[in-house]
Amino acid sequence: MVDDEARKAIDANNRRFSEGFRKGDASITASIYAGDAVVFPPDAPVVEGKGAIEEFWRTVMASGVQEAELTTIELSRSGDYAHERGTGILRVRPPGGTPAEQKIKFVVMWKRTADGWKNMWDIWNASP
Repeated sequence: MVDDEARKAIDANNRRFSEGFRKGDASITASIYAGDAVVFPPDAPVVEGKGAIEEFWRTVMASGVQEAELTTIELSRSGDYAHERGTGILRVRPPGGTPAEQKIKFVVMWKRTADGWKNMWDIWNASP
């Protein structure tokens, strides 16, 4: 179970993550990550550190991903850590290409830091 404070902060971070895609601003999307966060993208090398994560999302946005809609299915907390399981839809509009949607499933490990709840580990893959 997660208390209201953690739930509200994590929900706000998920909205901020999605806002970055709508605005095409990777710095907004990356702002939810801790400085030492790790991203595990599907079929790609691990991305470590907030700066590298921001660059990763900048490249993803440049490829045509313009929206990321996330839905939390489960959120649990133990002390300064919370884990989230959810689903999402990535809306892709590649330059000169045909718009498409990719359904995903994800798991995120959150950590309560001096700067609030931050994404520490982020992993996702395609969902049928």
